[in-house]
Amino acid sequence: MTVLRRSEQTPEQAPPDAARVLGNFQFLPLSDTGGLTQFGAFVETLDPGARSSDRHWHEEEDEFLYMLSGTATVIEDEGTQEIGPGDSCCWPKGVANGHHVVNKSAAPCSYLIVGTRLADDIVHYSEIDKILIRENGQRRLTRRDGTPIEGAR
Repeated sequence: MTVLRRSEQTPEQAPPDAARVLGNFQFLPLSDTGGLTQFGAFVETLDPGARSSDRHWHEEEDEFLYMLSGTATVIEDEGTQEIGPGDSCCWPKGVANGHHVVNKSAAPCSYLIVGTRLADDIVHYSEIDKILIRENGQRRLTRRDGTPIEGAR
């Protein structure tokens, strides 16, 4: 067993290319630090104005979010909902409901995000012409028509 003590961890900052698009955020890669491979578990903190990702949904991976502190807005195909500490969200695999988390408040917000990790998955992006295909651990980006996207994030 690995015990991960909060006092011994330093949050990682958003990479500069991600921060330019999504805004400033920090994350603690709990599952990676603990050596887990079957699912990912991260504590993410969004600064005011930041968002978790581009809106997306997974064909093969489940996602679960548990709000720790602050207030966030979840934006999905079905609309928007404000969430706060103790609230949770579940996104089952294969449900075409593009989602992401946005911090529209004036203070940081933090949540635990957990998702299955599979070598094979297809991630659809709702508002941009992009699909991420993971096959046998390899990643490639395409447009919806299947043409490759070169140099995309």
